[in-house]
Amino acid sequence: MLSPLQLVRRTPLSNCGACGFPTCLAFAAAVLKVGKKLTDCPFINLKGLDMTEVRQSTDNLQLEKKDLQFIAFLKSELQPVDFSRLAPVLGAIYQDTPPAMAFPYLGQKTIISKDEITINGQPPGDHRDQILLYNYLRSGGGRAPDGEWLGLESLPNTISKVKTLSTYGEEPLARCLSAEGAGNFQRTVHDMGGRMITESGADLAARIPVLPMVPEYILFWAAEPEENFPARVKILFDHHILDFLDIESLVFSAERLTDYLLARLANKPDKDSVERQP
Repeated sequence: MLSPLQLVRRTPLSNCGACGFPTCLAFAAAVLKVGKKLTDCPFINLKGLDMTEVRQSTDNLQLEKKDLQFIAFLKSELQPVDFSRLAPVLGAIYQDTPPAMAFPYLGQKTIISKDEITINGQPPGDHRDQILLYNYLRSGGGRAPDGEWLGLESLPNTISKVKTLSTYGEEPLARCLSAEGAGNFQRTVHDMGGRMITESGADLAARIPVLPMVPEYILFWAAEPEENFPARVKILFDHHILDFLDIESLVFSAERLTDYLLARLANKPDKDSVERQP
């Protein structure tokens, strides 16, 4: 993605002020950060400039603005909510000074007040984590998970999302588990508060709580070259999941779970020290 330092090289670097900014670097930053027009600099050299990169930068800016606006809306929706009543419904612990809820998110200590979110003591680095967590609270809770599992395709209005889940969740996880084997996976599942399942019929299976009321069931089948079957992963959800997350947040939760697993599996030593599941 284009940076202000790359873009400023196309200006005269004279700090003439014709663009309305005191320096050429300030102008370049404004183009990429707040959507200022390139042509507001009458001397800018546009020859050979990849406008796709400029558009991507400004498109990302617009997405970020929309995310921040939506986060502000979600916060406003939670202001009148009684956290002390909501906490047990969501599997959270209520904290009263100030009113907040604490619960694990992907095995990480998460605290949400009406003004901020911290994950392991730090603000989330991705706006989508905030949106997911605020949506979890905003759902108001519902029927507790009871062990009846569904694929995403069995939930309503998910046709366009099934491919997304496969591409960014199931397929990369299948490739990783094929390479890593069971040892690292078992330890990572345990670290996240999940458990391995031996009666699934898959080569590896685990139930992992992304959130207290959002368990996700991962099934892995190893490749069978003689049958021309590639390695495969299927992620399943409790049939009451829509009581706690909307479809968009649900798909992101599975992608986030995959990201976390891939990162942890890539950094776990001694992958052969734990016996493979039967």
